[in-house]
Amino acid sequence: MKSELPPLADLSPSLYDIAVVSLVTGAQQAPCVDWLLEHATTAHTWGTSRSWFDAYLSTYAAAVALRNAGMPQPADRAYAALPGMAPAGPSPTPETLTFGGLVDTLDRIGTARGWPLPDHPAPVRAIMDRERTKWERMRMWPDFYNPSLSIAGYCAERVYGDPAVDAARFLESFQAPNGSIANSPGASAVFLLECERRSGQFDAGRLDRLRQYLHSRVPENIGYLDRVPHFVTAWTVMFQRELGPAESPPCAPHALDELSRDLFHPSGLLCTVGAGATIPGDTDSTACGAIAATIAGRPAPKAAALDMMIGSGGAYRTFLFEHDPSLTTNIHMAALLDLEGDHGRLLPVLRWLHQQTTQHPALVCKWHLSPAYMLGEMARVMSRIDHPLARSLCAGASERLSRTQNSDGGWGVDGSTAEEAAYAAIGLAAAAEHGLAGGDRERTLRRAHGFLSTHEPQLTPLWLGKTLYCVQPLVHVLHTVAMRRTEAMCAQT
Repeated sequence: MKSELPPLADLSPSLYDIAVVSLVTGAQQAPCVDWLLEHATTAHTWGTSRSWFDAYLSTYAAAVALRNAGMPQPADRAYAALPGMAPAGPSPTPETLTFGGLVDTLDRIGTARGWPLPDHPAPVRAIMDRERTKWERMRMWPDFYNPSLSIAGYCAERVYGDPAVDAARFLESFQAPNGSIANSPGASAVFLLECERRSGQFDAGRLDRLRQYLHSRVPENIGYLDRVPHFVTAWTVMFQRELGPAESPPCAPHALDELSRDLFHPSGLLCTVGAGATIPGDTDSTACGAIAATIAGRPAPKAAALDMMIGSGGAYRTFLFEHDPSLTTNIHMAALLDLEGDHGRLLPVLRWLHQQTTQHPALVCKWHLSPAYMLGEMARVMSRIDHPLARSLCAGASERLSRTQNSDGGWGVDGSTAEEAAYAAIGLAAAAEHGLAGGDRERTLRRAHGFLSTHEPQLTPLWLGKTLYCVQPLVHVLHTVAMRRTEAMCAQT
């Protein structure tokens, strides 16, 4: 797939990471603080209204950054806004991966510096307590310092103020080749602050590389991770295939070769950052990577290598120590298991997905803010699995997508976006192709095509990491594939 657009960074800027990188003394501080001031949502808040988790963490991190920069008045106004951001009842949006731990860490940074702390509302305190328990369990785990399995490096903020962690060993275990901790700017910054707080001896060369990494950061390119090349490659190939088997893979051969090679990591898990990373791979990326490698004619390991990730009820966890399984991780595992003809492992996944969709009507993936992503992927994947449960799941997702189409022909939780419309349209096209779309599918697809053809792709942060982010190159791929799919389906009617 050709594009005349200039190359995009894999990930959109992360407000949280920019804020905490500004806490490290160095040339990057002033540009990061300036960026924060320029990207406030209101006079005293940061983040998006799409997710209270994002708004709360972004505002708190920005407040800490401003106080550190000698601006206590705007920091106090941001603190005062925090209690009103949390919902009174159950959260209407998914929780980010490390929300409770990051809020807890910001509290500890403030306490260490003698700053006043905000009064966190009960829903926030409950999540903080839950994350403390998970961190303590992780810390007692024999593989805590093993970067092939442990997500501790990505969560290195939790080391701040925790004397039970051997920080010198942690640095040696989780420092990546570029000097960072687990290719995470935020984790790198807060871990360096803890190293500077401690009187213990650290490898001077390692600390120097960590500082150099942070000093070289530019706000516009500070994502929640440095890069995710395998994510971009796998999802691009996977969605490009929706245009038919005659379509050649749109990625460079070396990208596909590297993807296939890294799928055979001894841990059995594919890390989206690539070789040398000190953040472990995950089940969702591994499943999508294996599907993409197979599509591209590259070697891929069997799904049985992921048996260690199977939890209760036959569902796959995305990471070890994960609180709750993810819907889309299991949708993609179903696609891989079906591709391999492994029906013994496939059936429990289908049963779990069916149970989840009947018992939990919210149907939002924990890794993505929009239900259009989960529903689109459910419709797309399940349309091609020859099993009654899969057909039922496809039909249910298609019906909900048709019902939630916006008046402008797109989809979106807060107004239509190209990414959400593309997921929905691609899923509905696959369902319609297999006779599972139901309703007035022709009108729905025509309206979707009308939206896509009249709206340029917006790079809207919808994925959930530490805060919301956008996989920027993927949005253009999705938009193009959805345009061509809906155009072809409409031409058949």
